[in-house]
Amino acid sequence: MDPIDEEFIAYYQKVGKACGFDDLAATIFARLFLEPGEIAMSDLAEETGYSLASISNKLKILEHTGFISRRTKPGTRRVYISVNKGIMKVFIWQLQQVRSEQTQPAMADIPRIISRFENEDLTEEQKEKLATLKRYYDDMTKIDSVIDEIIKKLQDDQA
Repeated sequence: MDPIDEEFIAYYQKVGKACGFDDLAATIFARLFLEPGEIAMSDLAEETGYSLASISNKLKILEHTGFISRRTKPGTRRVYISVNKGIMKVFIWQLQQVRSEQTQPAMADIPRIISRFENEDLTEEQKEKLATLKRYYDDMTKIDSVIDEIIKKLQDDQA
């Protein structure tokens, strides 16, 4: 393996932990990030010393980040993998995912839950739960607003 790859992999194994990457995920991501094109999954397994099954299983997880993609070339059964080096675009996509999967559903569903029970004769414990839901809704609204601002700022910077 190239010394540049080795050093970047070592670096990414440290910082990747903050993203929830274990050593194998960090190794795969870092190695693919420096690869000018794509690499056969079997070559990556051989190069890193991990089994093909381990590489394949970890790729299934990494593909959900939006960074990693795999494809099969026509006429061959070999699987090739690459990483999206457009970090900013992928980060924007990830923020949009948080909005569509977490903050916006909360903003749509939580008020309905609150309004359903707001005028009921509630126990003290139920009132506390309702207050918790209200704080949750307020927090999700603020988070959604901040994410929206960040996305707009990042998109403006790319233009």
